[in-house]
Amino acid sequence: MKTPKKKQPTTHRWYDYAEAAAYLGMSERQLRRLTPSGQIGFTRLGGLRVFFSQAQLDEYIAACTVAPRR
Repeated sequence: MKTPKKKQPTTHRWYDYAEAAAYLGMSERQLRRLTPSGQIGFTRLGGLRVFFSQAQLDEYIAACTVAPRR
């Protein structure tokens, strides 16, 4: 009988404000203006620290993408 394989924990890449702003191609100040209004998803870890997952950043990019008109 085979023993079940243990699932490896999923590693997530967390971006701070500076890294996330660089990923999005905007200034850190612009990004800081988006978080309180909920225009971009973020995760608050440890009470005060704000981080962004790549999925959250990609969702923001998708929401800002405008399809071309035909």
